[in-house]
Amino acid sequence: MPNQAVIDFIEKHDKFIITAHETPDGDALGSEYAMLRALRKLGKTARILNADPAPKKFVFIDDTGEFEVLVKKEQIPEDIQEYGLFVLDVNDINNIGQIATLVLPRVKEYFIVDHHDSETVQLSQNHIEQNASSTCEILYLLFREMGLELDLPMAQALYMGIVYDTGSFIYPKTTAVTFQIAHELVSMGVDPNETYVNVYESNSISSLVLMAKVLTTLELYYDKHVAVQTMTQELIRDADAIYEESDQLINIPLRSGDIRVSVFFKENLEGVKRCSLRSKGNIDVAAIAQSFGGGGHKTAAGFKCPRSFDVMEVEVLEMLREYFNHEATDEQ
Repeated sequence: MPNQAVIDFIEKHDKFIITAHETPDGDALGSEYAMLRALRKLGKTARILNADPAPKKFVFIDDTGEFEVLVKKEQIPEDIQEYGLFVLDVNDINNIGQIATLVLPRVKEYFIVDHHDSETVQLSQNHIEQNASSTCEILYLLFREMGLELDLPMAQALYMGIVYDTGSFIYPKTTAVTFQIAHELVSMGVDPNETYVNVYESNSISSLVLMAKVLTTLELYYDKHVAVQTMTQELIRDADAIYEESDQLINIPLRSGDIRVSVFFKENLEGVKRCSLRSKGNIDVAAIAQSFGGGGHKTAAGFKCPRSFDVMEVEVLEMLREYFNHEATDEQ
């Protein structure tokens, strides 16, 4: 059975903490919420504890307020040593924020379910399907194998995660299986339009101002095939926006047929700096992200910036050089 290791982990424990990567996205939150309800259906005790809050556009699936942010030790159950920890949608336990220091060392054991590319994760002790479109796709197949009946909230959460991580069914890991699962979820009562409106058409006016300001930072390199954008915390404040509303800005340059790589340097209001990477064709941005301690997919990856944006931009552009035949040129 393909999912036997996950099933064994579930059967071994009665209590669970569920978490995902920092700054959780649609797939992370959808998989967490579906797993939460699945475990409770099985008579288990389960809670979601994340390092960062859920963006508002994703919480329409959660009408009971289950997405809890860990901010103080008192939130951790007194009997935490009796809990198993599910780590979803990330294969790097260093990318789960304060969960890694406050929860991970104290639980009985942990188990990873993920679909991101990685050269280092131990597959034998986790469940990693690098060819899956999303973690939500993996969980749907897991629940089906377990004979677990999905309710509508579970179906909605899984559908949202699949839609988000496939870019509405266009990213390279989208397969016939992905479409079949989506068909089955919609047949259960999921409304595709409701999902799209919430995920893609619910941002604030300030998010439009933020987009306009970020676009003014656009720089083009390698004969206009590489786009670089930068967002500082000052820029977010000037737009009166929130950090989470910048999550789709990385994709805007790729709308041009000439752009093959989009690089987005971004800083949140706490000063944490990250770099997101997107690519077309054979350009492996996951390898670049992994070289800086990050990860992701071949065409979508990211990492925390260990140095200033100016320094990181030079280093990232140098790593992209192998895909192009001449020196970088600034075409501002």
